[in-house]
Amino acid sequence: MKLYAPETREIDCSQTRKNVAKWFDVEYSKYQRLASLPLLPNSVLSLAPARSTAHANTAEDRTVSRANAKQVLEFVNAIIDTLDERSQKIIRSRHIQKLLSWQVEEIVNLSRPQLYVQDCKACAQFAQTMDMTAGTNLAAYKETSDNER
Repeated sequence: MKLYAPETREIDCSQTRKNVAKWFDVEYSKYQRLASLPLLPNSVLSLAPARSTAHANTAEDRTVSRANAKQVLEFVNAIIDTLDERSQKIIRSRHIQKLLSWQVEEIVNLSRPQLYVQDCKACAQFAQTMDMTAGTNLAAYKETSDNER
């Protein structure tokens, strides 16, 4: 097993939070939709163009894609479970359930400025773990000058 040195640069929490929010909006939501699709017999539905390859939309391909999406969702939930309780609540309520800020504030009992700080921290932890385990590039880092190195 190869271990990689931990990142030593200072994390840009604001940009990382934006990256994580976008990832949940775009990627996570795709996996949610795909995982929730019902299984259909092969002869019932094919939206693939007539000229596509013969196996492009087979029932087996759809089943494998659906199973993969479910595994991704389970993996992401496992990563969220490694966070402290408050961070879990923030990620789930704000980024997965898409609750409004005031609703999240009530759930975690924080003021809006406190919620922003805690959301940034939760997103940073989530992003770093996703980057290390899944190869994403969610964590953003502050630029360092040559004098700081």
